[in-house]
Amino acid sequence: MADWQWQLGILGGSTTAWVIGLALFALWLVELRSIRGESDRRRRFALASLGGVAILAVYLLALQITLFRETFEDVAGSTGILIDNSRSMTLSGASGPRSDAVRALINEWQDDDRVNPVVYLFGSSTRGAIWSGLGESYEPSDDETNIREALDYVLAKGADQDLGSLVVITDGSDASFRADTLALGSGAPVIHTIVVGGDDPIDDQAIVSLHADTTAYVGVPAVIRADVRAVGDLRRHELRVQLWHESRLEQETIAELDEAGRGTVAFEMTPQRIGRALYRVLIPAASNDEVPQNNNRAALLRVGRERLRALLVAGRPSWDVRFLRDFLKRDGSIDLVSFFILRAAADLTAAPTNELALIPFPTDELFREHLGSFDVVIFQNFDYAPYEMQTYLPRIRDYVHRGGSFLMIGGDRSFAEGRYAGTAIEEILPVKVGAPGVLKGSYRAEVNKQLARHPIVALGPDPALTRQTWRMLPALHGANMVGAVKEEAQVLLRHPRARLRNGAPLPILVVSDSGRGRVAAMTTDASWRWRFAADNATVGSDEYELFWDRMIRWLTRDPLLEPARISTDRERYGVGGDLVVSGRLRDDSYRPMKNARVQLHFQPAVDLEPVAALSTDQDGELQTTVRAPVEPGAYEIIASVDGKDVAREVFVVEESGDELADLEAMPEELRAVADRTGGRVFLGTGDVPSLSELASTSRRAAGLVSKQPLSNPWFIFFTVLLLGATWVLRRRWGRR
Repeated sequence: MADWQWQLGILGGSTTAWVIGLALFALWLVELRSIRGESDRRRRFALASLGGVAILAVYLLALQITLFRETFEDVAGSTGILIDNSRSMTLSGASGPRSDAVRALINEWQDDDRVNPVVYLFGSSTRGAIWSGLGESYEPSDDETNIREALDYVLAKGADQDLGSLVVITDGSDASFRADTLALGSGAPVIHTIVVGGDDPIDDQAIVSLHADTTAYVGVPAVIRADVRAVGDLRRHELRVQLWHESRLEQETIAELDEAGRGTVAFEMTPQRIGRALYRVLIPAASNDEVPQNNNRAALLRVGRERLRALLVAGRPSWDVRFLRDFLKRDGSIDLVSFFILRAAADLTAAPTNELALIPFPTDELFREHLGSFDVVIFQNFDYAPYEMQTYLPRIRDYVHRGGSFLMIGGDRSFAEGRYAGTAIEEILPVKVGAPGVLKGSYRAEVNKQLARHPIVALGPDPALTRQTWRMLPALHGANMVGAVKEEAQVLLRHPRARLRNGAPLPILVVSDSGRGRVAAMTTDASWRWRFAADNATVGSDEYELFWDRMIRWLTRDPLLEPARISTDRERYGVGGDLVVSGRLRDDSYRPMKNARVQLHFQPAVDLEPVAALSTDQDGELQTTVRAPVEPGAYEIIASVDGKDVAREVFVVEESGDELADLEAMPEELRAVADRTGGRVFLGTGDVPSLSELASTSRRAAGLVSKQPLSNPWFIFFTVLLLGATWVLRRRWGRR
């Protein structure tokens, strides 16, 4: 039964109560003032007291105070069973697998037909189960234990089912669960907890969790931290922890454990190669370690360069070169190597090279020895012929095909004027070079309406504002003529009037993929003019820097600028665990792939068939859940549309995963839940009574009871008596 509560019945509530109270208090003060002339102290005291009590009684009557409380009744409630379905329930102790103990308990309870319980399984999620035949079908496989979510779910359902008692069967291996965070109202059922394995502690050393940045850089130290713990007899043993990379032992250390058997170790290493690097943290298994699966965990690092390396080669100094070079130098994320060609190798000089301020262009060092170290190569108004580079052009083509990026910027020494027609460079360019020709005059570049969402030219939040921004930018001057745009290329900017021989608009900016790399052709050397104020003060230098920043990032495949992206809900999974994939897919024009049929598959391939097939929504978004591979290792999940791979993400499968990492039971928290509801706790299944003995009644609200204790006739009579006595005494003693 709940405690009594009260409320005011007077119209206007507390505001009216304050007004009446102040008025009556003022009346009493007037009364006191009127009897100040009374010489008899006893009469003065009697009149003041009776008047005060009478006024207080009138005030209490006016308030109409109402007392109320909610009542409950005990009814025969249903019984619920919440069973842990996570993989940790398959572990074996001295008396056998935990799951076998649960099956035996279920079969024993099913022999008692006096109770027909409501059954739920929980792990990664909570769902209902069929009681009949559960002993045979129970196969724990979830990759997560979430006791709090499961209890919240069942308690919310129990309110509609008159749940009288709930039996929770779990090994308690949920380090995040805290009993005091669980909301248990007055109508909560009695909760009994059965800690499977609580009477059979295990001996185990384990890596509980790894902490590492997913991105690392070549030549820059990175740190992997591992939280470790030991339970049982192994808590007294030395705990050695090793770091392995590519089947090679890199480091080893001894973990210092606290009184609870927990500790942290840190490994510092320096990646030497770009790409994915899989590191493993390993605890050599002791002979009595009952769960060796959790002794080995993996960290997958994406190793790149701390700064993008850009090679800028300019045929001669110009405003365009100066402004672009200044932008690249000021960008802290770019390591710029730039050359101005002021002297060719054929230039004759009487002095030795080491005494010259101007040295010959180092073609061999750049394009034979160090070309692969650059993320992007930029030819800005550069003609290769005077520097004997014919033999190096195929190297640049191959560098792009292997995943590099290349940008050619126009001018009087670029494209056809630089004699690139028929070379290996033309093979990778998104345009056919064609015959020499330079267009004169000023113009404003137009953005291609179909490609206004492309990140390089998307200077506004939507296509309409992007086109408006481009119309307000300062005019350009001059452009290189080209032969044609290649079929697979995308024209992002074009001349508003000039045409190619085939009648197509003259392209100003064209991009495309080439092999595994990306290329761009900008046929003007006047983009520096965008740094100056335009017709509208709201556009100008910011747009210049945004344009070139996006250009470099797109060429070097910044993941944030990719048209299609997918992600997983975690980085590491246990074998066969639930893997949630979400993503947003856009086509090469950066328009959403609406209602596209998408297939998901793993690499390395687990099966010839896709692991999932689904459709995107109207925004090109998708989400689904698939089963992780059953073999440990590093994987990619790849999304493909119409047979073309459009997005991918990496993840790691571990033999243990988070579910088997921390297996120490938490009976204290489960005991606290039972104590709060009047339930019982059992360590192990050996002493658990029949299900009917654990059944209980449920409390159901029976309604509200209310009363007004000061509105009864006796209190009214008492108030009238006080007022009458006060009046009589005042009259008798000569007062009005």
